[in-house]
Amino acid sequence: MKKYFYLLFILLLVKTSVLSQTGGDNVYKFLSIPTSARATTLGGTYNSIYDNDASLAFQNPATLNTKMHKNLSLSYIPYFGGTTFGNFNYIHKFKPATFQFGATYINYGKLEEYDEFGTQTGLTTANEVMLQVGAGRSYKGKYKFGANSKFIVSQLGDYTSVGMAFDIAAMWTDSAHNVNVSLNISNLGFQFKPYRKGNQELLPVDVQLSFSHRLKHVPFRFIVTAHKLYQWDIRYDNPNVQQQSSSLFDEEKEVKPAVKVIDNIARHLIFGGEIYIGKVVTLGLAYNHLRRAELAIPAFGGLAGFSFGAGVQINRFKIEYGFAKYALPSSVNHITLNIDLGKSIKYKRKKKPSKKDVSM
Repeated sequence: MKKYFYLLFILLLVKTSVLSQTGGDNVYKFLSIPTSARATTLGGTYNSIYDNDASLAFQNPATLNTKMHKNLSLSYIPYFGGTTFGNFNYIHKFKPATFQFGATYINYGKLEEYDEFGTQTGLTTANEVMLQVGAGRSYKGKYKFGANSKFIVSQLGDYTSVGMAFDIAAMWTDSAHNVNVSLNISNLGFQFKPYRKGNQELLPVDVQLSFSHRLKHVPFRFIVTAHKLYQWDIRYDNPNVQQQSSSLFDEEKEVKPAVKVIDNIARHLIFGGEIYIGKVVTLGLAYNHLRRAELAIPAFGGLAGFSFGAGVQINRFKIEYGFAKYALPSSVNHITLNIDLGKSIKYKRKKKPSKKDVSM
C-alpha cells in the first residue's frame, strides 16, 4: 500500500512544480518528439501496448520484458526546416530486470546569425543529444514497473546546457481480456548547467494515462491516451478565437463556457487504433485533437491532427513507417527498423533431388 502513497506523492510534486507550464516555456523540447514510427502513427504516443517493441520501451520502460532480449531499434525523421532527428535503443536481460541503453539526437543544421541591428554576422550550428539508461520488470504477472534516466547535452549556437531527466512508468495488463492500462510521468528533471548562469528553466514534463483493448474476435486494438494531465486548461489563449466581433452590433461575443470545457477535454485526448493482418502486417491510424486545434488553418482544415502508418515483420526484422500531418504545408515521415539480434535468419533450403528423381 505504501507504494501507492509514494506514487501519489510524486504526482502531487509534479503537479505543483509544472502547473504554470505552457507550450514554448520548456527547454529540451526534442524530448517530446515521437520516439518511433509507430508512435508517430498513433498520434505521438502509445504507452498502453505490451509486446516486444523495443522502440516502445524507449518511451515507456514499464513495457520492458524478457522477450525483448537482444532487440535493437533504430529510428529516423527528416524533420522540419532541414532538421534531422533520430535515436537507437538496445535491450538486454540482466537479473533481476530487463535493461535498455539508448540515445537520441537532433541536428538543427546551419543557422544564420544576426546582431541586434538585424545584420547577418555569419552561420552557427545547433545540436542536442540525450543518452538514456532504463530498467523494467514485472510483478505478479499483471503489474509492470520501469524507470529511465536521461543525460542531456544541448548546444544552441554559443549557448550550452547540460541536464538530467527521469521517466517513471507503471502498467497493469489483463491478458485474459486483452486490456492494458499505463501511467507515465516523463521528463522529470533539472539543468546542471543552464544556458545562462542563474536562469534555471523547466523541462517538458508530461503525465499520461493510456488505455488499450484488443478485441477478441476482430484483429483490431483501440487506444485512448490522455496527456498533459498536470494541467487542466491547455487551450491556447488566442484573442482572435476567444472573442468574435458581431457585424450587427459591433460587440464582442464570448465563446460559450460549455464549448470551452468540451474542447479543452478533447485536447487532452489522443484516439488511435491498430489493425492486424495476420502476424506480419500492422496498420495504424490516430487523431490528436490538440495538434489539430493549434495547427489547422480554419478555412482549409485538411488532415492536420491525423496520422497513419504501417509495419511489416520480415523474419527478425520489422520495418515501420509513420506519417503525421501537423499543418497544411507541414507533415512528418518517420521510419523505424526493429531487429531481433538474438534470432537467427531462417532460409528455405531447396530440396536436393533424390536418386529416383534423377533417374526419371
